[in-house]
Amino acid sequence: MYFEAIFKPSKKMDYNSDAKKLAGKKIAVQDGWIIEDGPFKGQNCFYIPNSDMGWIPSEDLDELKPISFARWMEIHKSLGFD
Repeated sequence: MYFEAIFKPSKKMDYNSDAKKLAGKKIAVQDGWIIEDGPFKGQNCFYIPNSDMGWIPSEDLDELKPISFARWMEIHKSLGFD
């Protein structure tokens, strides 16, 4: 599924500098998997294809909502991803 959300990185996750540039911005993410261990155990995680950001726990995403693929592509491209 395709989603949009506001990225609000927590201090629990060690994000890279590219990810930190997206803080506070609306991002386009895809549904990932349920985290099996660690401080985010049991949470759903999401990811941004074609990025080196890695996975994002659901607690670091505000206003998460499903969107169409066309809207997802619009947001994704606006952030510089192809």
